Amino acid sequence: MKNKLFWLALIVGTLALIGSCKKSDDTTTTATTDNDTTTTATTASCAGSGITETTCSTSASGTITGIAGDNSSVSLSGIFSPYHYYGHTGINGVDNATDCIDNATIIASQSPPTGANSMISNRAITSSSSFSDRRFFYSDSSCSTEIVKMAFGYTGLTIGDNVTSLDTSVDGSTYPSDATKVTYTQTCKNLKASSDAGVTYLKNFYSDIEGFDPQSGTTYQCEISGQSADYALWHIHAGSEYDSLVFEEGSSGYPDNWSSSANTYTKLP
Repeated sequence: MKNKLFWLALIVGTLALIGSCKKSDDTTTTATTDNDTTTTATTASCAGSGITETTCSTSASGTITGIAGDNSSVSLSGIFSPYHYYGHTGINGVDNATDCIDNATIIASQSPPTGANSMISNRAITSSSSFSDRRFFYSDSSCSTEIVKMAFGYTGLTIGDNVTSLDTSVDGSTYPSDATKVTYTQTCKNLKASSDAGVTYLKNFYSDIEGFDPQSGTTYQCEISGQSADYALWHIHAGSEYDSLVFEEGSSGYPDNWSSSANTYTKLP
C-alpha cells in the first residue's frame, strides 16, 4: 500500500510562490495532544506588492462530506497520516498514538533539516472545503524539540461526480470500486523555524523569494497565486479499527482509474 509523500508539492509550490510572506511577530502557537496547532497571526504586510493578506489555517476543524465511501454516513474530519498504516503493520519507529516518527529510514527519505531525529507528517481537514498538508521536524526522538514546521494549505475543494467500476486490484493492493471526483488548489504556506538549523532549512528551500529572511520563532504565512488546480479521485474507507482516505491525483485532469501511485492516509485515533 503506497502513501503519498507530499515533499514534491513543497518543491513545486515553491516555484509558484509569489514573494508574499505574512510575518507574525507576535504569533501565538498552542500545541495540543494530537500535534495540532492553533496559530493567531497579526496583520503584517507581505514581502512584495499587491499581495492580499492571508491566514493559512493549519488546525483540524470542520468536516468534508459528499465523498464516496463504504457507507452513506462516511465523512472526513480530523487528521489523517500517510504513515499511520505502517504503525498498524508493526514497522518500528512509527507511533500511532502521537503520530511521531523516529524511523531513520523514513526521515532520511524526506530530505530533513540537519539534526532531525523525528518528524510528523499528516493532513488536517481545516474546513468543509479545505485541508492542510503538514510536516514538522524535531531534533529529539519524541517530537518534542522543534526544528521547523511547514504546512501547505489547499482551499476551494469542490465535490464532483462519483465514478464506478474502478479497478479493485493494482500491483497486489486492493482498492475500492468507486470514488468521487474532487478538485482543490494549493493557496498558501505556513512556515516557522524554531532553531538555527530550521532557519537555514527555510532559507535554502525558499532562496528564490527575494527578501525572504526567516527568523527563528516567527511564523510566516505565505500566499500562493497562479497555482493550477489538482484533480483527484477520493474514497473514504470505513474500517473496523480505523478510517482511511484513499486517493489518486492528476495534474491536468481527473485520473481515470487507480494506479500504483494511489495513496492511503489513515485517520489518527
